[in-house]
Amino acid sequence: MQTSTTKSLAACACLFAGLLAGVTANRALVELPAWSRLGAIPWADFTRAENHGVGSFFYLVIGFLALSTTIGTAIAFRRDPAVRGLHRFPAYAAALLAIAYGVITRTVLVPAAFHLRAAGNDGAELQHIFVSVARWSGINDLLHVLAFALSLYAFAEVVAAPAKQS
Repeated sequence: MQTSTTKSLAACACLFAGLLAGVTANRALVELPAWSRLGAIPWADFTRAENHGVGSFFYLVIGFLALSTTIGTAIAFRRDPAVRGLHRFPAYAAALLAIAYGVITRTVLVPAAFHLRAAGNDGAELQHIFVSVARWSGINDLLHVLAFALSLYAFAEVVAAPAKQS
């Protein structure tokens, strides 16, 4: 019975980690290069608007669900007797990467959003914030994509695990 719970958690982790990876890949490959060409003030205006209403809720929920289901999958892998040894590695690695991107988000990117509000239209300050956010977002985005890939690998491992005979 544990394997079905592990499979369900792993599938949810794939879903939410995939959504998060897609959103962040779009930001890294499309949005940030475009904002770099347009400048820090238009980027700041857009980012301030994006972080109100649905935008503030959307990113928070997807990030939380990706993080919690990825960690939940690692815990389920630990407790599931059908998944042993090195077959647990992708779930554990995905959880570690999820924790790392959670820490970066909370300690660097969220405070940057508050600095963005306080900076007003000071071009030099906004450029400094943009460069910092772009650098840390790039790292975070890479972690999101790697965590998603590892979540897929973990899901494949639990699907391939032999069914426990009663």
